[in-house]
Amino acid sequence: MIISKRHKSIIWLQVIVGLTSAKINAIEQVCDIVDLLENPLKYAEKLRSIIGESAYKRIKLPCEAKQINDIISLTKEKHCGFIIRGDAEYPEALEEIDVPPAILYYKGDVGLLKTNCLGVVGTREPSRYGRDYTEKFVEVLAKCSLTIVSGMARGVDSVAHRTALQNDGKTIAVLGCGIDIVYPANNVQLYDDIARDGLIISEYPIGTPSLAYNFPERNRIISGLSRGVLITEAGIKSGSLITAEYAIKQNRELFVIPSALNSPRGQGSNLLLKTCQGAIVLSPDDIISALGIKNQPEKKASAMQLDFMEERLLNALQYSEMHFDDLVDLTGLGVSDLNALLVRMEVVGLIRKLDNNYYGV
Repeated sequence: MIISKRHKSIIWLQVIVGLTSAKINAIEQVCDIVDLLENPLKYAEKLRSIIGESAYKRIKLPCEAKQINDIISLTKEKHCGFIIRGDAEYPEALEEIDVPPAILYYKGDVGLLKTNCLGVVGTREPSRYGRDYTEKFVEVLAKCSLTIVSGMARGVDSVAHRTALQNDGKTIAVLGCGIDIVYPANNVQLYDDIARDGLIISEYPIGTPSLAYNFPERNRIISGLSRGVLITEAGIKSGSLITAEYAIKQNRELFVIPSALNSPRGQGSNLLLKTCQGAIVLSPDDIISALGIKNQPEKKASAMQLDFMEERLLNALQYSEMHFDDLVDLTGLGVSDLNALLVRMEVVGLIRKLDNNYYGV
């Protein structure tokens, strides 16, 4: 990649002067940003009105070429790269949002920024229901060549990334810290897997810590990159509701999986369904249809003929996990007969045995 004077100007404004993307974008509207690097006093009046006096004082300070070159070298040392607005790799989807990132640092396959993307977000403390339906939806959607975009937070975000990778799909993690920082710290393996087989991006400079106010800002990038956003499970105070708000503002599709009425982890999801008509999705096919996806994976024909009782069990478990005792009541079978049936269905991969004697599909 050839580093132009414009690249250096953006780095100077962001890292050395400390300006946000919103301020940098505003400056580019009224100043020759390349000339600004060398002649900041020439634009004094315009700059003061945009960034204020204190920030302008930092721009007035002489910037040595070594400062910028050191930042570029550090980025390379971390095996990362960066792109700025106007570069060929910069995604058109982000140009459509209110505050496009002035610069994106990346690690991995930067070409994924221009693929068909779907945001998948939710609570950091998902229930078994939320975890399972995140997996079920993402497995199908990743196989439809949708790139799964999320924030690499614990919970639903991590499940979405892992499921995409496990199904040979692609995924993008948008960080609320520097591209070189793994947050949460126990996601080191996931970070490495995404960097190898997907893409990690951040608008924050190398070394930026995971500050709380960065995360709502990064959510605009998750939705901005995506054709739609799927909320699989969200509590009433979940940060994923901010992503949903951005999706609506950015004219993206919003998809929400309904939760049980007595589930505190799904209250935010259900509130979205109450206020956003048409957001409900009951299967991945609803999203595939809404987005007009053509390259759907072929559904494998079943190689076995299910008997009446097996079909009854499968139909019941499609909607929720059930305890063994409830399955006894449902089927009317004796304990030993039901055990034998469940073991047989588990062995051939029709169902799964879960914790505490629950079963699911």
